[in-house]
Amino acid sequence: MADRDPRSPDPDDWFADTERAPSRRARQTSRAFDAQSDDDDDWIADGSRRALPGLAASLPDNWVTLAAGGLILVVFLVAVLAFAGVFDSSKPAQAPPITPVSTTPVTSPTTTQATAPAVPLPTAPLKPGDTGVQVKRLQRALAQLGYSVGKVDGDYGTSTKSAVEQFQTASKLTADGLFGPATRAALITALRSG
Repeated sequence: MADRDPRSPDPDDWFADTERAPSRRARQTSRAFDAQSDDDDDWIADGSRRALPGLAASLPDNWVTLAAGGLILVVFLVAVLAFAGVFDSSKPAQAPPITPVSTTPVTSPTTTQATAPAVPLPTAPLKPGDTGVQVKRLQRALAQLGYSVGKVDGDYGTSTKSAVEQFQTASKLTADGLFGPATRAALITALRSG
């Protein structure tokens, strides 16, 4: 470098006279740098994925084209939906179509076994003057059907006898005020239907 003329410009000086045409050596150096630079910058175009980390390494070569196509598709879809009025809140919502209802009557299956009355009934014949649990059952059953038995106290008194007579009359039985098998059967039927 000592044999170089100090007045001549340095060919590698980037800040030298910019109006002067570059020397042959500067042009060659520039071309070599540009070629190397193009190779370094064009790593996507040559299909090499060594320089790409993570997700980008798994993308196809034409990922930019695919991304642009996808974006166009999304914009088109939004435009179609907007044209259809999906985003318009000024239109009233349409009611769903009314489906006709079948008018076929629904019948419940017939059961052969009769259901037991909700109130436990007396199991033995009763008469005025009797007391106990069996009388209380009779009084509760008659009260459920609307007959006045007075207080449910387990005493087959005058009010219970009167209620039994009223029930027997309504059931077309002999109104003797005694609770026997015929009165019991009529009481079961009345409780099931009532």
